[in-house]
Amino acid sequence: MNQVHFLNQVEFSNLVGFSLAVIVLLASARLAWQWRAGTLPWPRFALRVAGQAAGAALLYFVFFPPLQPGREGALVVLAAGATAPANLAPGDVVVALPEAGDVAGAERVPDLGTALRRHAGRSPLRVLGLGLPARDHDAARGLALAFEPTPLPDGLQALEAPVTVVTGRQWQVRGLATGLAGGRAELRDPADTVVARAELDDTGAFTLASTAGLPGQVRYTLQLRNADDTVTQSLSLPLQVRDAAPRRVLLLAGGASPEVKYLRRWAVDAGLRLHSVISLGGGVELGDPPLPLTAATLAGFDLVLLDERAWRELGEGGRATLRTAVREGLGVLLRITGELSAADRATLRAWGLQAESADMARGLRLPGTEHADAALALDAETRAADTSPMLSRRPLALSAADGAVLLRAGDGAALALWRPEGRGRVALWTLSDSYRLWLAGRRSAYGQLWAGAVDMLARGTEAAMPELPTQAWLHQRIALCGLPDQARVRAPDGTESALPPDPATGEARCAGFWPVQPGRHAVVFDEQELPLLVLDPAELPAMAARDNQRATLALVTGEDTATAEPAPVPGPRWPWFIVWLLLSIALWWLERRRPAPP
Repeated sequence: MNQVHFLNQVEFSNLVGFSLAVIVLLASARLAWQWRAGTLPWPRFALRVAGQAAGAALLYFVFFPPLQPGREGALVVLAAGATAPANLAPGDVVVALPEAGDVAGAERVPDLGTALRRHAGRSPLRVLGLGLPARDHDAARGLALAFEPTPLPDGLQALEAPVTVVTGRQWQVRGLATGLAGGRAELRDPADTVVARAELDDTGAFTLASTAGLPGQVRYTLQLRNADDTVTQSLSLPLQVRDAAPRRVLLLAGGASPEVKYLRRWAVDAGLRLHSVISLGGGVELGDPPLPLTAATLAGFDLVLLDERAWRELGEGGRATLRTAVREGLGVLLRITGELSAADRATLRAWGLQAESADMARGLRLPGTEHADAALALDAETRAADTSPMLSRRPLALSAADGAVLLRAGDGAALALWRPEGRGRVALWTLSDSYRLWLAGRRSAYGQLWAGAVDMLARGTEAAMPELPTQAWLHQRIALCGLPDQARVRAPDGTESALPPDPATGEARCAGFWPVQPGRHAVVFDEQELPLLVLDPAELPAMAARDNQRATLALVTGEDTATAEPAPVPGPRWPWFIVWLLLSIALWWLERRRPAPP
């Protein structure tokens, strides 16, 4: 039995018992008043008080009969994809959910809750097939459950895609598709042009990346192709592209380099408000006019990018001003392009970061950059021969007590690390020549690399948006959080439903929604719309089955179900009811019968 349900049941039984006791006390007080008034003889008074107390106790046991040992034998539940079980033990009962096919000898039930009521006390609960649907998860929670999954069907099994993105930002689609060895995934824009393509790896996983265009509602398409270049599955992906204030970035460099050149070019193309100052020594500087490094100046930027030479030129006072700005929300990314002195390392340690020399290969190939953007138009043989460019890193081991990895190499070593500092973030970056990705025709990967760093570190300037799931399933409840007042959801046919937040969710302001139509929905609030994709399990059986299996595995308690004791169940109510009814008739007769006159 669900622990929360059990607690509620105990509370309810206590409430019923308390109510019956109060009723008996009130009735006894009335009888005592009659006895003291001399209208009720003592024997009749004692008999009626005892009878009412016994009747209340019997009525309580009608509602809540005493528990008795459960029945021996497991309850075998056949879900979708299950076949007739071959290893049944004596006393096992087999039931089939509506999603299961016709199985000889199985009792059909509309849901798991019905099966548990019909066969109460059986333990353990064995689930066979592709897993319990969402409808039955609450009923199974807390039970001694064993899950025997069947193989998942081939096809798209997992998908992660954003529902909203800021114009000019990189966004990704990640997924898992099985049964398509040698196949690939393609992302097509609203004009049906391929904007990203990726070969499926050995596990069937893929990652596609693109850059958001102009603000508005757009619809991309994900296509899966097999080794014969035949489309096996196609899925529409709605995306809301919204405008936002451009990030304000201050770039400080201690010298000119190809890395700085292409970083500036990318920042302009990405729509960032860039102010760059490149020092050539001797007071000669390139780029924009230099700015005084004051609190007011830094308050006008969201992120500062600088190398170790510019870091040294700031001096103690400049670094102190910079650190104060970081604590107020500014982001800082320090690129390590050369050797660090002992003073540099000491300063980094004071900032909570540590970079120590390490014995590691300087050359590396960055994961996720295997194919060039130009390979989209090439044949399969040319794409297979294309290799990722070799990049360089500083041989440094990065660490921080409260740090997190921002970028990792293929060997697992951290190429970039960030840590929180007050309301802002500070990061170390050891990749020296990411511009080679640009030169090798991998502008998308280059943009994704730096856009991810900027998004992670820059000062937050955007208004909070509601938390929406990447997708929802038809006829399954979903939770939408962070909702403002008057929020509503619009279905594909134009009908709208209000989304009043549940007061129990407090500041999270979550509301439940049960979609009854597949396709693109819109969550409408404050003259804004966010897309919500509702999927039909019949169109994506592999993904729905995988979700059910993962949810069912999460319900497995981990205890040894083979030795689980049958759960106690309530005993029969009818004997208590018969005795209560007879006693009530006797009390009624005693109440109506008048004593003989003296």
